[in-house]
Amino acid sequence: MKIDLGERELQLREHCPLRLSEANGVTVRCTRGVLWMTITGDAGDILLASGESYRIRGAGRIVIESIGGDASVRFEHGVSIRLARAMARIGGKMRRLVATAMAAARLSA
Repeated sequence: MKIDLGERELQLREHCPLRLSEANGVTVRCTRGVLWMTITGDAGDILLASGESYRIRGAGRIVIESIGGDASVRFEHGVSIRLARAMARIGGKMRRLVATAMAAARLSA
């Protein structure tokens, strides 16, 4: 299942890992507790304490888990990701407008 995390905060329970893919450019920010992250293809793991963040650079799968108790994580998208999403929305609206205009032109012909 694909879930768009947007820019929101999630509560993670200890021993309940979160698996992500396609997170290149996303910043993972620990807002409470301690997070452990591992990224397929990267050497070493990442530990984030409350207030620390890490920007994902690559297309590997990511596993995030709270350690030592529950934790909170926030996902923040860079400007380029926000711009790409906005452009995709505009493109969809433009396609619908063109399709509507073409249908109206056919009806009036």
